[in-house]
Amino acid sequence: MVGHSMNHIPMTEHPAPTAEWPERSRVGPTVALIPAYNEERFIGSLVLAVRSYVDQVVVVDDGSADHTAEIAEKAGAIVSRHQVNQGKAAAVNTGFSYIRQFRPSAVVMLDGDGQHYAEDIPCVLAPVLEGAADIVVGSRFLHVKSDIPAYRQVGQHGLTMVTNLASGMRVSDSQSGYRAFSARALEELSFGQGGFSIESEMQFLAREHRLRLVEVPIRVSYVDPAKRNPFSHGMQVVNGILQLAGQIRPLLFFGLTGFVILLAGVLLGLYVVHIFAKTHDLAIGYGLMTVILSLVGMLLFFVGVVLHSVRGMLIELRRSLLDRFRDKQDREANMLARQEGHAREGAHDLPDGGQLLERAHGE
Repeated sequence: MVGHSMNHIPMTEHPAPTAEWPERSRVGPTVALIPAYNEERFIGSLVLAVRSYVDQVVVVDDGSADHTAEIAEKAGAIVSRHQVNQGKAAAVNTGFSYIRQFRPSAVVMLDGDGQHYAEDIPCVLAPVLEGAADIVVGSRFLHVKSDIPAYRQVGQHGLTMVTNLASGMRVSDSQSGYRAFSARALEELSFGQGGFSIESEMQFLAREHRLRLVEVPIRVSYVDPAKRNPFSHGMQVVNGILQLAGQIRPLLFFGLTGFVILLAGVLLGLYVVHIFAKTHDLAIGYGLMTVILSLVGMLLFFVGVVLHSVRGMLIELRRSLLDRFRDKQDREANMLARQEGHAREGAHDLPDGGQLLERAHGE
């Protein structure tokens, strides 16, 4: 199978649907999505290996300066291109948007740097295809021992702990890029974070949309050293997690923080009272700190409550608008079906040529 791409959109070039896509049926095709940036060394062999396990491979070339796109096409992938590098979240959004039109039964996502084994695809896809999950995370730390550098393990466990705490969903490997998605997850998920915090964002969105999330063990192979500085990359992810917590879970982020600060102010105030009871002297410095902590704590707590309420109202409004839109589409589809039915009935009621001749002779 030959890959396809078109050059007609300034920022993102989508391939046109072709007759080579597997024929749609009641059960849709399985699709592999590979976001890639300057991965010409690995992308060809990865696409060839992945094609053995799915119906189609889609590569999103995120503004690569090398021959990633050309090699992926020659290997048999459909390639969608960004003219400039926009980050992994944008690449995945582009891939999801393109794949939705084909109504796949499941989508599996792999990194383009060759660290993931294509042979693990059936294991990662299985919970989705069996209807047991909406998101499957391929975990590097679940029952399978891989040769992972020590510094990577420390950083990944640290980011997983922060993500689990902030999102309210627990996994063993929050930063794994090897994942599978159901048709429902494909419709629900859209990522707003830049950089490389998209995996963490998935946990927040899975909780928000009540998507079923499970883990399966996978193997990894780190051929090359990390492209980015591990410390700066980790700080970018932590920053993204904190932003997500503030946006998606304001009651936890602001409310809990405010409550802790308020509690510290109350305890410090009790200490001020204790000092005054023993010495009859007012600890002015501690007293000012008590007032400041109490005011800041109460402010943050009520900000968290207000933002939580506003966000709940916006979510309900969004759902209501989506329900109305879907109801309108259903009514239009039903009306069109009734009109087609009436047209077919009218066609059956019309006399054919023989009946017209018989009527003419009779007259």
